[in-house]
Amino acid sequence: MKKLFVFLCVAGLIAASASPLFAGGIDNKTNWSAEYIRTLNRNAATDSADIVSYNPAGVMKMEDGLFGNLSVQYINKDYTNKVDGTDLDSTEPSFLPGLFALYKQDKWAGFFAFTIPGGGGYVDFKDGDYTTTAAMALISQQTGGVYDTPVSQNIEGESYYYGFTLGGAYEINDIFSVSLAARYIDAHKESKGSVTLNSSISALIPPLTGNVDYEEEADGWGGIIGVNIAPSSELNIGLRYETKTSLDFDQQVNTDNLGLLPNLGVNDGASVSRDLPATLGLGLSYKFTPKIRVETNFTLYLNSDAGWTDTSPLPRDPSDVDNGYDLGIAVEYTFNNKLKGSLGYLHTDTGIEAKNMLPESPELNANTIGAGVAYEATPNMILNFSLGNAFYEEDSFVSAITGAEVEYQKNNFFLAFGIQYKFM
Repeated sequence: MKKLFVFLCVAGLIAASASPLFAGGIDNKTNWSAEYIRTLNRNAATDSADIVSYNPAGVMKMEDGLFGNLSVQYINKDYTNKVDGTDLDSTEPSFLPGLFALYKQDKWAGFFAFTIPGGGGYVDFKDGDYTTTAAMALISQQTGGVYDTPVSQNIEGESYYYGFTLGGAYEINDIFSVSLAARYIDAHKESKGSVTLNSSISALIPPLTGNVDYEEEADGWGGIIGVNIAPSSELNIGLRYETKTSLDFDQQVNTDNLGLLPNLGVNDGASVSRDLPATLGLGLSYKFTPKIRVETNFTLYLNSDAGWTDTSPLPRDPSDVDNGYDLGIAVEYTFNNKLKGSLGYLHTDTGIEAKNMLPESPELNANTIGAGVAYEATPNMILNFSLGNAFYEEDSFVSAITGAEVEYQKNNFFLAFGIQYKFM
């Protein structure tokens, strides 16, 4: 129990400094563990405690005992808003934790997970982005064109969804097992920015600076249902359904000296809907030989049923979306009884047009590659080391506010370390 206490204390310290993420749907994120980073496909996995979030019914294929699993990811985020040919960048990294606990005995299992199922982490566009250029255009319009010369602009923001999952699983027979869990999500968003303009009409007119600072908070509950089917020792099928989590964000305006935020979809005391969409995950794993396992995954994000009314930070129509999906494949090779390596690929289609994306963290389609190794350091301890890169597809549109072409670009490189310990 002393080892378990130390493990949970370390996990708590890491979770307190959490900041998100890189892959998944428009709002849903699924990069929760080091095992995921080295495969990118975990919907049918049965080998580690992190599957309480990916294939929760599949935990019945693990050994009896108490498992603790902790992962930490470093994500090097490179985001660019190219506005009328000018690159506006943010390169702030993120650190992402994941904590999983599993107790299995005979035909029953109980589990807990702490993950970051949504959000975009922290960004800092020191020279502004599309949001600030649009704000300057609005200021110019509101002042009748008196202020028309940009001097400086900047914006920073963060977005994170803390997810706490508690559930259980039951083995019906050697082929079928099922699971049921509840997940509580605590979501927070915050943004600060400023723009300064001069007037080209007269040098006697002083500069005008607009400052904004606002935050949004929401929480909600959802359910997770899992089914695992193992027709043979070589073939395993995992199925997971996450219900929609209703999130009504309460807006609080801390600073808005020029009254800009209502034009950008933010009103003090208002509440806007930005539900976390339901998710359907399906995976198939097959062992071709005792050393070679292949897994393929399909994850569907039901965006069109989420019912979004959130239009901040710019006037847009986020309800005009299609369902998104992840489709991937992974190959895992067992070198010996202590070491295995893997290589994974994932294609993500988010289902949203560029004009409706969030400028600070545009939800672009991506092709992601991940790889890594798992090493059994002791009979009770397994270490995971993994890395990868998400290659995002550029997308663009012509702004209805400024008339300029806006192009979104992203690239994320990531590293992950994980440790799993069997306490009993």
